[in-house]
Amino acid sequence: MIALRGKWYDGKTAVQTDVVCTVYDSGNVHVEKADDHSRIVTLPQFAVDISARLADTPRYLKFPDGAQLETLDNDTVDQLVERYRRTSWLDRVHLLESRFKFVLVGLLFLLIFLWGSVQYGIPWAARIVAHMLPSSILNVASQQTLSMLDRSMLSATELDADTRERLKAYFQPLITSHSDYDFNIIFRKGGGLGANAFALPDGTIIFTDEMVNLAAHDQELSAVLAHEIGHVVRRHGMRSIVQDSLLGFAILAITGDITGSSELFIALPVLLTELAYSREFEREADQYALTCMQDHYIDLKHFANLMRRVAKEAGGDEGDGQKKWVNYLSTHPMTEDRLKAFE
Repeated sequence: MIALRGKWYDGKTAVQTDVVCTVYDSGNVHVEKADDHSRIVTLPQFAVDISARLADTPRYLKFPDGAQLETLDNDTVDQLVERYRRTSWLDRVHLLESRFKFVLVGLLFLLIFLWGSVQYGIPWAARIVAHMLPSSILNVASQQTLSMLDRSMLSATELDADTRERLKAYFQPLITSHSDYDFNIIFRKGGGLGANAFALPDGTIIFTDEMVNLAAHDQELSAVLAHEIGHVVRRHGMRSIVQDSLLGFAILAITGDITGSSELFIALPVLLTELAYSREFEREADQYALTCMQDHYIDLKHFANLMRRVAKEAGGDEGDGQKKWVNYLSTHPMTEDRLKAFE
């Protein structure tokens, strides 16, 4: 005979009753109130569904009429499982979690899985999704981004019309060699952004006045243009957005409903992984620029020369590969190893 105590729910109301459940060797099940021992239900044979054990959480004995008994007496319930029911895979989960070494192994595999998902899975998925997005989404995203930049950071260019037209004409061979893309070169005064150039997903490429004025000649700007074209062709802008979104969704799935201070917890991993993703994007854009410059007979050293000038202008130390560079180099992380590829 096996007896256990618990809470009884009849499956029809929210009323709970303290009960004693007795299972006899013959398989008969008898449930009675704990206070007056009045009978609640009797089963001629064991026909009770038992929930699996997970740590020390409550167990449930579900009866054929929808009623159920909730109990914390897991050890006694385990005796019932051993006698009347086959062991399920969830029971094996409890067996594993009750052994510390298995917990550590499971945690290790979980961490490896999460690392692999962030390092490889999410970037792979973002690459697929970004290249499937229709041009209408790219256009809307680019227009909204440019509008925000014009309101908050950029202002109207102070370059004269002749300079702007000369540069657009000089860039034309690079532009026309990418007939599948609708590139549009525009100029803005950078202000706090300083010497900068960046590409929007729809093919809009922005040069700041400061970058134009810093260039020793137009070929240096063509080298920057080739790099920015690489960002557009590889869909880096949209891939970055998709990666951040997927990472946020993944954290939501793991942590559940997130409010208040936990919103900061979500934002931090996204910001921390963004730098690593940006470095990968820069390597891809570098490789694209190298090929593009060679195809158009642009001396590779022009890109490295301008980047070093940007670093010097911003007060950076070009010999310190660990030091963070600002302006163009803060949005396009640069290292000496990358620059050497252009020399």
